[in-house]
Amino acid sequence: MKDKVNKRICGYIAIICLALLLSGCWDRRELQDRNFVLAAAIDTADAGQIGSQDGAVTRTETFVQPHGAKRYRLSLQVLRLVSGGEGDEKEAEGKTYVLSNTGQSIFEMIRDTLGQSSKSLWLEHIQTIIISEAAVKEAGGLEPILDFFRRDGEARWRIKVYLTPGEARPFLEYIPPSGEPGGIFLAKMADLHLKNVHVAAARADLGYISQHIDAGVDVIVPRIELSNKVVKLGGQALFKKDKFVGYLDEYGVKGLRFIHGTEKSAIITVGCPDHPGEMLVFELFNHDTKLEPHGEGDNIYFTLDIYMRGNIGEVQCPSHDTKNPDYIRKLEVLFAEEVKRNVLYSLGVCQKLGVDAPRFAGKLKAYKPKIWAKIKDRWDEIYPTVPLVVSVNVTIRNIGEHK
Repeated sequence: MKDKVNKRICGYIAIICLALLLSGCWDRRELQDRNFVLAAAIDTADAGQIGSQDGAVTRTETFVQPHGAKRYRLSLQVLRLVSGGEGDEKEAEGKTYVLSNTGQSIFEMIRDTLGQSSKSLWLEHIQTIIISEAAVKEAGGLEPILDFFRRDGEARWRIKVYLTPGEARPFLEYIPPSGEPGGIFLAKMADLHLKNVHVAAARADLGYISQHIDAGVDVIVPRIELSNKVVKLGGQALFKKDKFVGYLDEYGVKGLRFIHGTEKSAIITVGCPDHPGEMLVFELFNHDTKLEPHGEGDNIYFTLDIYMRGNIGEVQCPSHDTKNPDYIRKLEVLFAEEVKRNVLYSLGVCQKLGVDAPRFAGKLKAYKPKIWAKIKDRWDEIYPTVPLVVSVNVTIRNIGEHK
């Protein structure tokens, strides 16, 4: 009995000793000795150069490069850490500042940027990567630009990746009205996709994009724009494999989300047939969506069955009686027709650009493997003409708090 007690006491002592030895900061680096990078922006090397002064700044933000060319301008948004005594003074300058460099290797530019900093740069807290359309075209695709971030152990795969038609650096200089650091603000915008059907950000993370690139499937990336100090996330950039081919507008993104079944709280609008110019609005609460492949040989088609349930969200025609069952049935048909129209519009844009954003290939491979094995080498030729048969059923459960 005494031996068991002694062993237990020794075990407790060993645990306490280990806790004393192993606890604490593992690398002994204080927070104030680090520069936390919150966002990265990638432009072409000559982006933003207007006058001689800009050219002089660019010549400073660079280095002698024995190989390759000055292809990109990398900008990093760094969190500004301040002590309590200088908080008010630094608050006016913003919570972040931006460092830039030009070159070809993302890794080399990051290391050379240390020449502009008194502290090492930490990439573990990057929230957002914004890439300009011009940079993607210069690189010939997404893969060369994202390769460093995909390989680096500090870069987390939950980083949000956006594409912008304009320059990327101004997003890092943007000061959010909420007061939070810009990189965090930009990343959180994508988290609202559950209630905003104009944004397809469910798989906008670096991890998902990396998986799609490795699998050789078409990539979709959220589109972001900045104009007159207003940031807007909406629409999508479409990539054939990792090659940029064009954009899908907000209406198209909405239809694509209907195909994927990722819309959780969609707002569906139709024009009032009795009052031209007025609108009727349906709020989706839940849905059942089923996309199935069919066919034999090259004769392939898909069926999409959607069953939606929700409420009337807004009626701009006061003369209608929303308690009338016949009127409700009429609205259900109108909303169902609009969803079908939206889906076919989105598919039409994707097929025209040759981008399999609806993921037809994945469905065909999973549910019709024999057919897929026969046509996979010719899928790029077959996909643009694949028909989609859409069936939509809408049920209005409630009319809201007012008739």
